Amino acid sequence: MQRIYIEDLETSNYNFVSGDKDLYKQLIKVLRSDVWDKVIFFNGQDFVDYIFEIKKIDKKEIHFEQVWNIRKNNQINFELNLFQALPNKLDKIESIIKNGTQIWITNFLFFKGDRSQKLNLTDKKIERLNKIILESSEQCSRNIIPNLIFWNKIDFNSLQGKNIFMHTQDENSKLLKDIKLEKKENINLFVWPEWGFSDDEVWKFEREKCERIFLWDNILRTELAWVSTWFYLIQNNL
Repeated sequence: MQRIYIEDLETSNYNFVSGDKDLYKQLIKVLRSDVWDKVIFFNGQDFVDYIFEIKKIDKKEIHFEQVWNIRKNNQINFELNLFQALPNKLDKIESIIKNGTQIWITNFLFFKGDRSQKLNLTDKKIERLNKIILESSEQCSRNIIPNLIFWNKIDFNSLQGKNIFMHTQDENSKLLKDIKLEKKENINLFVWPEWGFSDDEVWKFEREKCERIFLWDNILRTELAWVSTWFYLIQNNL
């Protein structure tokens, strides 16, 4: 069954009619859905998938009837926040948010690092990025939609939980196995842009009591660097 996000889904109504042009096009024109076919809807606010059956198809509207729902428990109960220094290309951001949505990232927070190159993010591009997050959530059966946030500078005073930043140098850095987490503790992971964090940024992170970690000598691309770290931190915080 196709799984589709509807922000204003009225879950208390067992019947509804939709005249949404995009939904009509997706179901009828693209997916070739027909009467009696079932569709999964979710609203991004609760841990329930709502299964509706198509009862009637008009020229511009689709009539749905709710047949059952599925309560789920596939969300972690702590925050995984990815603070990513802006990379140099839009497609790298797309890769990060597409993959990160599937492994429980709560908030994507992009900020301008000292070595971040200029990247023009128009409203249209940001709208596209949010659509990628939404489509990835639909695909991976995630119910709560991650947030996409852009910061000019990091506001450390607003952060709660364990702050960790990745570093390219082994000296004075911890290994992943040395990171101690309280169970269900929020995790804030800071990832470098191309060419890594500057010395000034490293000093600022350490001044704010952020722990720095070193993975290995291999040089990782900025859109890949956080993935292995993330899986380890998730596994040790569940």
